[in-house]
Amino acid sequence: MLELRAFDVRVFLDTNVLVAGSVRQHPHFLRADSLLCACMNRKIEGIVHAHSLLEFHSAVTQLPRGLAVPAAQVRGLLADGILAYIRLVALSAEEVCDVQKRAGELGLSGGIIYDLYHLAIAERENVGRFYTFNTRHFQALASPDFSGRIIAP
Repeated sequence: MLELRAFDVRVFLDTNVLVAGSVRQHPHFLRADSLLCACMNRKIEGIVHAHSLLEFHSAVTQLPRGLAVPAAQVRGLLADGILAYIRLVALSAEEVCDVQKRAGELGLSGGIIYDLYHLAIAERENVGRFYTFNTRHFQALASPDFSGRIIAP
């Protein structure tokens, strides 16, 4: 059962939580689904970065063992499910430049910049929790006062 506290009212959902909660056969389905249900029932406000929709498409269309969602069905899966009960947010052009600057200062290269991108949204939105199944990875990128908010569902 998902335990909610007052400071958790606004939460960020990483792409891997969206994927796990959308595929019943996923090993983390129940954990992610309880979080998505809390969003659906308006117990918490789920926030998702607009870039996550592209990551979601990539991930669910490449799932193994016959679980992959056909590309033509992804938009419907999002529109009929996830997008109906979460808030989609994006960074401004200036904020994107700030993320690129921060990535350069940290010496980051490759796809990890997208995780920094998600953290920038979560920090800007002042979420109580950042839910991901990749906690250590995000905690290593986060500022010291934000890293404690990053947890697995």
